[in-house]
Amino acid sequence: MIKNWFKHIGPGPLVAAAFIGPGTVTVCTLAGVNFGFSLLWAMLLSIVATVVLQEMSARLGIISQKGLSESIRSEITNPILRTLAIILILSAIVIG
Repeated sequence: MIKNWFKHIGPGPLVAAAFIGPGTVTVCTLAGVNFGFSLLWAMLLSIVATVVLQEMSARLGIISQKGLSESIRSEITNPILRTLAIILILSAIVIG
């Protein structure tokens, strides 16, 4: 029974395990204890932003059959702007 369950869960738990670690759980728990429900606005804002970002990424992938990096590489021809776009994306990944 467990073998069948593992076959059908997909990549979601793997991605969640990569992003939600013990540090994230600890910080979120401490924020909840210290601030209570006063941070729910940030949760609502982040959910809306995530849904919009995922929807835009899905449309880009479906229409162009390319990922974000391939689209940036093919659409931005100026090397300075391309470098700035790559630095912006990498800094968002590192900070996030």
